Amino acid sequence: MARGRKRKQGKREPNGRLSRKGQARIQFDHGTERAQVKFNQFGTDGADAIGRAYQAGLLGENADMLRDTARKIARAYWPMLEVGSYRCTLNNSFGGSSDDEDDGRGKRREDWLTSVLRRADALGRKGRRAFDELVIDIQPDSGPVWLDRVINAQKRRAEVPLNDAAQLRMAIEVLEAVAT
Repeated sequence: MARGRKRKQGKREPNGRLSRKGQARIQFDHGTERAQVKFNQFGTDGADAIGRAYQAGLLGENADMLRDTARKIARAYWPMLEVGSYRCTLNNSFGGSSDDEDDGRGKRREDWLTSVLRRADALGRKGRRAFDELVIDIQPDSGPVWLDRVINAQKRRAEVPLNDAAQLRMAIEVLEAVAT
């Protein structure tokens, strides 16, 4: 006498598995029309402002380096200065979250980030604000507004508003200065 769960009733395949013939297949959800348009325009880089600027070709010659540096700064900024580091038993490679096992990596990362932000501050308040909007601020779907206007003007082959172009230029200048 067999033990365990009773066998499900239904037609079977030659290997003994229940046949799924005639059943509806689950389709992958591609999101809303707006999400699909955004993905077609920016690919996987559309989730942040720096990625959208990168895909639009606005970062210049060293675009790869600038995008990677900007993302490194944002990844360091939010856990260190804004939110605080995430702590749980699964947090680090040692299987725990005690600071004495960190080997100073967190402190070195915070010191690096602080030096980067000081260099950005030294370039002026307007440049720092543009840098923050492009690199640090979380802008998952759109924004900053000046970047959206530059991308839309470029897409329509229209003239880019001077103020928006100046904002982009300031942000890139600060990013280039802290990336080197």
